[in-house]
Amino acid sequence: MADLSNFEEVPVVRAGKRLGVNWQPWMDDWFVSYSPRNSNSEAEGQWGQWVDLALRILQDPLTKHTRPEAHEAVAALELRDFYDETDREVTEDELRERFRR
Repeated sequence: MADLSNFEEVPVVRAGKRLGVNWQPWMDDWFVSYSPRNSNSEAEGQWGQWVDLALRILQDPLTKHTRPEAHEAVAALELRDFYDETDREVTEDELRERFRR
C-alpha cells in the first residue's frame, strides 16, 4: 500500500519523452499529466504518442476495475516505445481537414 502521507507523485504510464501520467496518492483516485523529460505538468507529444498513452491507460490493470469492456477491447493491441515512433506522422493536409472551421 502506498504511503498516503507522501506528497510525491507516483509515475503510472508514459509514452514518449514528454508524455506521462502520475498518481497523486494523497488525493485518492486522482491522476495528473506530467512530462518525464521536463519534470513538469506540460505533457506533450505527437498524435501517435498520445494514442500510445491512451492504450497504456486502457491496458493498465486499474482500467479492469473502472471500464472492463475498454480494457478488454484493447488488450491485444501492440504498445510502441518512443523510439519505435508511430506508423507515420499526421500530415499537414490531415490536420487542416480535421480542424477545418
